[in-house]
Amino acid sequence: MVSYWKNVKSIYVDSGLTLIIGWYDHKNLKNGGEKALGIHWQDYPKSHGILSPCVVPKATRNAMLSGLLHQSVMNGNQNDVVSLTEAIEFFQK
Repeated sequence: MVSYWKNVKSIYVDSGLTLIIGWYDHKNLKNGGEKALGIHWQDYPKSHGILSPCVVPKATRNAMLSGLLHQSVMNGNQNDVVSLTEAIEFFQK
């Protein structure tokens, strides 16, 4: 994964679509970066042959996490409920 992402954890996977949380430090210029939700599809997108997840904007991030959590609760998928709740708490701290 591109070095701009640090302390990354995968929180949700659906048919190759992967959501991650971690610290994103664009061009390593922000002294460790900011908390971010990233998205990629298996091994895409890449930059210079290295996986480079896209950063999801805050409003979209919140809507996605909320919607996925609701879906996981409704489907009874406890593993996703735990993971998505952890992600939501990551951004609230």
